[in-house]
Amino acid sequence: MTHQKSMVGIGLMVALMVSLSGCASTVRLSSKTMCEAHGGTYSSDSKQCAYPAQPPTRSAADICRMHGGELDPVTDTCAVNDRSK
Repeated sequence: MTHQKSMVGIGLMVALMVSLSGCASTVRLSSKTMCEAHGGTYSSDSKQCAYPAQPPTRSAADICRMHGGELDPVTDTCAVNDRSK
């Protein structure tokens, strides 16, 4: 009987994990990662990215918006909705 209960518990946990994984539709990217991916140098103090061959600086919020996301200034991450679904 104990074996059956543990198998049921494992089955419920797997089912819950699978169902919740389908709800994850937001990707979080750090501002530094986005800046460096575009060839820039990120300043976490000013939250700006400097590009050598482009405009002198862009704010983290501007870069995030260019990716279709919204910047969370507290965590300094960009939340981009997954449009592939």
